[in-house]
Formats: sequence, structure tokens, C-alpha cells
Amino acid sequence: MEVRDIKLKSDLVYEEKSVAVLDRKEWVTLNRVVKFYKVLWSNHGEEDVTWEREDYLKEVYKTFFENQ
Repeated sequence: MEVRDIKLKSDLVYEEKSVAVLDRKEWVTLNRVVKFYKVLWSNHGEEDVTWEREDYLKEVYKTFFENQ
């Protein structure tokens, strides 16, 4: 495992940034379509990618779709 420099704030919080969107999927229910994105994050390796809902990304990471 590779060790990287992570900039910690005084309260031991660090900022996550998306590096790449690896995949997109849609989950269709009777009433709506939910979009998911498979995201590679800056402080994690490729084995730690996560699936995130589009509405969550828009709310928490406001610039996520500007970078993509």
C-alpha cells in the first residue's frame, strides 16, 4: 500500500476531492429514476471507489459536476 501526504486540518479533518467518475448507473423505480456515480476519490486507491447518489453529490460536493 502506498502512503500519500494528506493535509489535515487542526481538527484532523481532510478534504476529499473526486479524481474520476469510473461508471454511471440508473436505478429505475415506479415513480423515479435515481442516478448513481462510481467515484474515485483523491485520498484513496482504486480498490476504495464508492457508488454515490447524484443528489448527494450535488448537495455535499457542490463543484462535483463542474469538474466532470
